[in-house]
Amino acid sequence: MKIAEIAPLSYKAGEMEYFQFIRGGVGADYHQGPSFYLFADGMVRVIWTAYDFDECSPNRISLYSDSLDGGITWTSPQVYLADFSAPSHPSSILLLHDHRTALMVGNIARHVIAVDPKKRVCSAGSNYFKTRTHIFIRHSFDGGYSFDLPKEIPYQTITGGKKLPECDFYGGVGSAIQLQSGRIVVGLYFLDPAISDGSEGWKGQHYTGVCLLSDDKGKSWKKSSEITVDTERGVMEPQIVEVAPDRLFSLFRTRGGFLYQTRSDDGGVTWSKSEPSLLPAPESLARMIKLQSGRVLVVWNNVSSTTQKPRYPLVAAVSHNCGESWSEAKIIAQETGTNQLSNHGIVQLEDGKILLGISHYRHVRPMTSDLDMAIFDEEWLLK
Repeated sequence: MKIAEIAPLSYKAGEMEYFQFIRGGVGADYHQGPSFYLFADGMVRVIWTAYDFDECSPNRISLYSDSLDGGITWTSPQVYLADFSAPSHPSSILLLHDHRTALMVGNIARHVIAVDPKKRVCSAGSNYFKTRTHIFIRHSFDGGYSFDLPKEIPYQTITGGKKLPECDFYGGVGSAIQLQSGRIVVGLYFLDPAISDGSEGWKGQHYTGVCLLSDDKGKSWKKSSEITVDTERGVMEPQIVEVAPDRLFSLFRTRGGFLYQTRSDDGGVTWSKSEPSLLPAPESLARMIKLQSGRVLVVWNNVSSTTQKPRYPLVAAVSHNCGESWSEAKIIAQETGTNQLSNHGIVQLEDGKILLGISHYRHVRPMTSDLDMAIFDEEWLLK
């Protein structure tokens, strides 16, 4: 199957370069939600979701492309894990310290939407209070080249037994890391029935954050303390880094006009009271990783808003003191109107290059989403 040819990219040390990776309308109306996986041999894989009409479309599939030369040339996109229904969002894949075992954690949700086929748009969205989510785990024992069959993590393990009246559980995976100790920490969020009201529809949603912890390479899991916030819609898509042994720092999406933050000093078992970070933001996904230098990198939409708009500009900043302060935000891309630069993924390669995959939504009919790619390094971030 040949969906598209990916044109070669380029990189110059100390600079940032920006490219259109694949156009919306090629193979699918929307290409969005890229995530990266770095193999032990240096090959890097980008995995994303392709769909028509809406991100909750039942015709979702996952695509992937590989690079053997540090993100410059890429293979033609192919269907990823065709043996398994596409996740609602790209899964988190984690190569463990032994460089042989890889762990995939993701979520599957069967949404029911209405579509206007003439206008090629979603005419009625999904009711999350009636949409059952399944959180699954898959193991690889060849470094991420193949995975065993998915195993569902019981929702009771995540929520502590709380369940929604009509679907039991709705939630998602924000991030996954392995600590220096070997512990695996997965950041999740779920629609909390204790503080949500399904009768109010979208306005009644409120999410609680939580971490699942495993000390046996994902064979068994235990629940952390809950992460809560009193802003509208609550805690979404938590990002986690280990800033020192067993000391964790988390940023997450909410509707408070800023990214909010929390910390753990015991390897993710308990978390501090959430508070606004120094980073203004709309209700939009941020991505955060720890760089080879020890600095923390965050990429997000740098504008304060209590709605999902605007999702631009897309910027990057680094912290050398565990999120206590941040460098001046560097603009990666800008947009206008109701277009978006969001739902991105990020990885740093062994040679120091940083790859950033970006969902570039174009709000003109027919509405589409390109998948863009930016390449830069720490030298550019600190200029």
